[in-house]
Amino acid sequence: MAFRIKVEESVAKGIKRMARGQIERTLAGLTGQNGATQEEVVHDARKRFKKIRALLRLARGGLGRKLVARENARFRDAARPLSEVRDAGVLVDAFDQLIKRCSGRDHPEAIEAVRLALLDHKRQVSRHVLEEEQVIERVTAVAEEARSDVKRWDVDEDDWTALEGGLKRTYRLGYEAFRAALDDPDDENLHELRKRVKDLWYTFNILEPIRPDFTREQGEHAERLADDLGDDHDLAVLKQFLSEPALPLRDRSALEAILPLIDRRRAELQQEAFDLGWKLYSEKPRAFVKRMAAYWNAWRSEVNAAQL
Repeated sequence: MAFRIKVEESVAKGIKRMARGQIERTLAGLTGQNGATQEEVVHDARKRFKKIRALLRLARGGLGRKLVARENARFRDAARPLSEVRDAGVLVDAFDQLIKRCSGRDHPEAIEAVRLALLDHKRQVSRHVLEEEQVIERVTAVAEEARSDVKRWDVDEDDWTALEGGLKRTYRLGYEAFRAALDDPDDENLHELRKRVKDLWYTFNILEPIRPDFTREQGEHAERLADDLGDDHDLAVLKQFLSEPALPLRDRSALEAILPLIDRRRAELQQEAFDLGWKLYSEKPRAFVKRMAAYWNAWRSEVNAAQL
């Protein structure tokens, strides 16, 4: 099921269809129906839960704060242990990309030792979370319960009124997070911006049909910005991991070269992110929502005229 609104359906029906579709695809992976590896299943489930949470935030005007808070907590809590597995795996990828990009050739033995330490960390986290805590089974149970509950979601408002308030809030939070990160690009502000950008990216996916030329372009900006901020976050976590005194390395000389490489690459990523951020958050929230409302009304009017 496409993760976007359809012209032939009500907003209420579309909200429930999109949520159910993401849950069903998650379950297909969790139950082994699509032949994906365990690592792919974890990544897919996290991504789809984030999509559902973005949908909930967009549709808060129709679903109501109580239902949105309950369902958001459900999917957030279910994804949290999956994030531990993802983060441990990403450290290896981030390290490999850093060394490749920066042509790191000094201290080859120590660099290999760092990589082995990262791989060992990944194996330990995966074993603990996926096997000892049986997270896949627990997440499957949550998804199955959620699939049944979606049928009973009550959407009080329909059409644009169900989406307008959530869209304004999603954009405003990103707008504010972008300016906070500009003023102080610390790890916390950048991570908050990344979360808000992902919400907006998924929102552009949902609303793509109402004005494809605009929503696709802005969606591409949001996707690239989220990727840059994601890479930056991964490097921040990598630096923290490598800076731990307990890291099992006999020769720590490689860190003297690696840590500055991380700082240099993060500076590049942050500059790219801020350039993209101005493209995404150039309008004030009220003007942005007014523009989207006009696109929506024109879209609906064209459809109604075609049906006469």
